[in-house]
Amino acid sequence: MNITFFFPYPYISGIPVLFSNVANYLLSTTDIKVNIIDYKDGALIRSCIKHDNLNFIEFKDFEPCNLDLDTFLILQAGLPYKLRNELKIGKSVRIFEWAAFEYNLVPNLSRIGAVRRLQEKSSVIYNLLRVFDYKKNIILSKWTEELISRGAIAFMTEIIFKTTQKYLGGSQNVKPVYLPNLGTGNSLYNAERLKGKSQEVKQCMEIAWLGRIADFKISILNYSIKKIKQIATNEGLRINFHIIGDGEYGNSIEFDGDNEFFCLKNIGSLSKADVDLYLEKNIHCLFAMGTSALDGARLGLPVVLLDYSYSKIVGDYNFRYLQHATGFDLGHPITAIDFVPDNVSLKNMIFEMKYHYLIKSNEVLEYYMKNHSVEKITAKLIELIKNNHYYYTEIPADLKSLSVIRRLYLLYLKKFQKRYYKV
Repeated sequence: MNITFFFPYPYISGIPVLFSNVANYLLSTTDIKVNIIDYKDGALIRSCIKHDNLNFIEFKDFEPCNLDLDTFLILQAGLPYKLRNELKIGKSVRIFEWAAFEYNLVPNLSRIGAVRRLQEKSSVIYNLLRVFDYKKNIILSKWTEELISRGAIAFMTEIIFKTTQKYLGGSQNVKPVYLPNLGTGNSLYNAERLKGKSQEVKQCMEIAWLGRIADFKISILNYSIKKIKQIATNEGLRINFHIIGDGEYGNSIEFDGDNEFFCLKNIGSLSKADVDLYLEKNIHCLFAMGTSALDGARLGLPVVLLDYSYSKIVGDYNFRYLQHATGFDLGHPITAIDFVPDNVSLKNMIFEMKYHYLIKSNEVLEYYMKNHSVEKITAKLIELIKNNHYYYTEIPADLKSLSVIRRLYLLYLKKFQKRYYKV
């Protein structure tokens, strides 16, 4: 079997981590040939182990990149016309789409924040813009249903599937396949270390944020810092909050200074191996979303699962543990149902982790092993792609064609920005 992962991206983020985790596990435990298509120093290839069965195909902006072999091409699910047009895909390439984000397959979402929030709140408002490209959207809806029926797409969470269905419409009888996110790493669950932490946490709680500081994450990060500091100060609890990660919104962290109970520590970006070591040595519990949440759960660290928003969070957000998530959720767009007036969820959780640490540790580890272990998820992925015979050439031509606006945007990137992503 031959599998190809495509995600040229310069920064460490969820998809490069996901794809590299799967690739590394396959390389370490099977004889499957793995191709990685990425920038020379891209986040995906940087995260992969060296192995004889690993073939690296360098991707360069605005230059053709040919993939013409009998392989299963694993993609982050997306609109076909947004697939990098430098990638030239041959007739023998079968594709498998992994939907990891609520809006991967949703077209016509505005880049204007206020308009987009209205679209997210109301499918009626969204559909007002959709009418301008009605034919293509009907084709997109039918294509997505075909991918589902032929086993060529899997959804990470129930929310991702329901969001896709909400905006694209289509049959309500479609039965999706779920392929949740997974966690992996070099460090292993250490029961003795966790026993030690159950005593340490009573003196001073070491909490960490783990993840890229991006536009959709900065609001919940700032909100969490503010709320944790309030609780620490009001209850006289010693808490250190470690920020592990960086990103384009790192300068947007809002913090009014340490006090005798609360201290903010900016650790910066760490390699995957160093993240494991830092969590194991220094951290009692984790605040995170996506793959980052699983990095803590795999080690038995209690995890507070966070959701995301592109706008400032106002109101009483209801915090929850990872093990209380439903539908394989690892963080979703914050809506009205995520708020409960005057709730004390975070305060209760902090005291639970302080005085019932091992109970919460065992709960999250059990949840992780049942739903997100690399062994289970990778085995299911292999089963899915073995039964998948959907070829790239079968994608409707209308879905591959670029709009005038898209062509102008790509021309701007090539002629003026000189690269696809800003450095």
